[in-house]
Amino acid sequence: MKIYSIITLLIFASIGISGQGIMERIKLTADDTETEKFDRIAIDLKTDQWLNAPKGVKTELYSIGVSAFFYKDLPFTEKSNIAFAFGIGLTSDNIHHTGIFKTSSNNPENKSYTSLVPYNKKYRINKITLNYIEVPIELRFRTMNKSLEERQRFNFRFYPGFKVGYLMGNHAKLTDDITKIKVYRTPNTLPYRYGPTLRIGFNKISFVAFYSLTGIFEKGKGDELNTFSLGISWMRF
Repeated sequence: MKIYSIITLLIFASIGISGQGIMERIKLTADDTETEKFDRIAIDLKTDQWLNAPKGVKTELYSIGVSAFFYKDLPFTEKSNIAFAFGIGLTSDNIHHTGIFKTSSNNPENKSYTSLVPYNKKYRINKITLNYIEVPIELRFRTMNKSLEERQRFNFRFYPGFKVGYLMGNHAKLTDDITKIKVYRTPNTLPYRYGPTLRIGFNKISFVAFYSLTGIFEKGKGDELNTFSLGISWMRF
């Protein structure tokens, strides 16, 4: 998938920058006069779940998704332990489940409606992938130690936030021992989503969570499937 290729390039680019020892060429002392900025790159590895899946349908724990963000970190003052941040990035939700999507118009208004119903046949892969471009914002609280070098490596992070995303594309995939079915642009999917986020952690590794206040389908045109994500975040620079 194109989005995974982009995210992979971002990961290797950030690792490459670190390998060049760019931070070692900067004088890291508590007497620096420039405003201290942190965590401008974030890579999230997460599991995506539906909290309100229909009866008889469940999501799998191995529903692994990935996100990559670039942030603008804006401390309130020089050497402040409070900052505001906003950014842009890409997210891919990859939800494995035990259902199948069906679209019909058997209702009084004759409107198209997409529902998720149990799928009782054997399969090897059954998932839906949704790719978003997203704009996150965060209010950042972090501890500050004596030197800037210590602050770069050993600070505690508590980052509540919010993000808005635009759906760039989606597809459903169903594979068994005989056939492989891939359906692009599942009908009635909502073209946007938004919801609260949270990062809590130490050093470069944090716990990350997100809850979508919107379902994946337009209201009244599909089952209410709200996504909840939990995972690990790696943050640098």
